[in-house]
Amino acid sequence: MTKLIKVQKAKDEIKRLQHYINLVESYEVNSLERWIIKEYAYTNSIIEVVRRANIQKLTYEGLPLDKKFATAVLKAKATDELHLIMQRGYKHRIKMNKGRPLR
Repeated sequence: MTKLIKVQKAKDEIKRLQHYINLVESYEVNSLERWIIKEYAYTNSIIEVVRRANIQKLTYEGLPLDKKFATAVLKAKATDELHLIMQRGYKHRIKMNKGRPLR
C-alpha cells in the first residue's frame, strides 16, 4: 500500500529530487576523486564503484582502485554539495548496518 502524503509535500519532494538529479548529471569529473563521488551517486555501492573503475582500468598511484581508497574519498572532508550528500548517505548506510547480523 502506498503511503499518502499532502500535495505540497509531494511537490517539495519532487523539487528536492530534481535538484539532486541535476546536481549529479551536471557534476564535472576532472579528477579520480570526483569520478568516485559521481559513480557512488549512481550506484550507492563502493564495491560497484571499484568494479567499474577496474573495468575502465582507472588507477591511483599506478595501482588499481580499491575499496579502501574509494571509501577514503567519501569520508574525506567534503569539497562540494554532491560530495557532502554522498558522504552523509554513506555514513547513514554504515550506521544503519552496524549491529546487523551478517547474511
